[in-house]
Amino acid sequence: MRLVASANHSHFSQKTLLRKRVLRPFAALQHSCISWGRCNVPYGCKLEDLLAILHDQAPAKADAVALDRRRVEHGLLSVGLKVHYLGNERQFFSLVERLGGASNVLEINMYKHSQASLCLVLPPVGNARAAILLLECMERFTGDALFGNRQIQIQVCSPGRLDARHSGLLAIGFYLGSDTLRRYTCGDLETTASRGARYQRGQRLVIYDAGGDFERDFEWWGRDGNHRRILRRLPWEDGRSDLLIGSGSRLDVENINLLATLLTHAENQGYWSKLGEQFEEDMESLLNRHLLAALVDAPWVRSGDAESADDMKFFSALQELTAYVFEESVRVKKSGNLFSRWQEIPARSSRGILHEMQTLLKKYRTEVVRQSRLLDKGGRT
Repeated sequence: MRLVASANHSHFSQKTLLRKRVLRPFAALQHSCISWGRCNVPYGCKLEDLLAILHDQAPAKADAVALDRRRVEHGLLSVGLKVHYLGNERQFFSLVERLGGASNVLEINMYKHSQASLCLVLPPVGNARAAILLLECMERFTGDALFGNRQIQIQVCSPGRLDARHSGLLAIGFYLGSDTLRRYTCGDLETTASRGARYQRGQRLVIYDAGGDFERDFEWWGRDGNHRRILRRLPWEDGRSDLLIGSGSRLDVENINLLATLLTHAENQGYWSKLGEQFEEDMESLLNRHLLAALVDAPWVRSGDAESADDMKFFSALQELTAYVFEESVRVKKSGNLFSRWQEIPARSSRGILHEMQTLLKKYRTEVVRQSRLLDKGGRT
C-alpha cells in the first residue's frame, strides 16, 4: 500500500502553531533551525513538523520536547532514535501520511531491520528524557505501545564511533543493565546493512553509521586541564555508534545514553573521561568476578579490520553472556531450547551479576548528576 501526503497537514500545522500555549516552544524550535542553519534536516522528517502533528494527541509532552530538544543534560551525549516496525505498517499510516508520505519519509532511508515493514528515522534530541518523551508522544498518536512491544525494535544512536573494546563494554553493559532479559537468534540482528559490498555491518548489537549526514549542533563537555570547557558543537564531523536494543524500555534508553557518554568521553578525553575510565575499571572487575572478562574481546561491532567480520564469533560471545545470566537467575522458568527463539522476561535484580551491573550504573548516574550540579553552583568536582 502506497502512503500519500495529506492536504490537511498544512492546515493542521497552522492551526496548531496559532495556539498560544504552543506558540513559544515552536517559535523557539524554528528560531534554532534558522540561526544554526538546520532547515534541511537529513532525516525522515523535521522535528518541528513531527511535533506539530503529535501535539494534537499529546500537547504537554510535545511542548516539553520542543523546549528541551537542544538541551544537553549533565554533559551527556545527544540521543537519536530509529523505530523499526515489524508489524503491519497500517499502525503508522496516518503519521507517515501527514508527514509527507512514504516517498518523503520512509523511502529516502533504505536501512531497516530485515523483518521490518518500515523504519522511521527520528531527528536527534539533546537528552534521553526528550527522546523518551518523543516516543511517548508517538505512542499517544498511534495508539500502540512503542516500549515493551515485540513488534517495535528501537535503535538508539549515539554520536562518535567507539572502538572495538568500548563497543563491547557498551553492548554488555546494556544487556546486563536492562530491566528485560533477552534471548537472541542471528536473525534478530539482521538488517538491510548486514550484507553487501557497500556497508557490511554484519549481525551485531552495536553497529556503526553508514557515513551519511551527521547532526553536530549539540553541546560537548570538553576538558581543559581540570576545568570544564563547553563546546557548542560535537567534536566529530561524522560517525555514530548505534545499539539495536530490540523491544526496549525507557530505562534502556537512559542506560545506553549514560554508557555511551562515559565510554565516549574516556576514549576522546572529554570532561567525563576520568569518570569513564573509572567506570571501565569497575565494569571489567565485575566481569572478571564472573569469569566473563574475555567476552569484551569478541567482535561486538563490525569495523574495517578482517577479524571483526566473524558474525558467529560475536554470536558465540553473546550466547555465552545470555546463557550465564539465565542460568544464574533463579527467577527464570526455563522452557524449551534456550536459543530456539529470543524471548523477553522482566529482570528483577537478585544479588547476581544483574544486580551488580544495575547498581554500578546507578552509582555512576548519581555521580554524574552530583558533579554536574556542583559545577552549576560554581564549585569544583
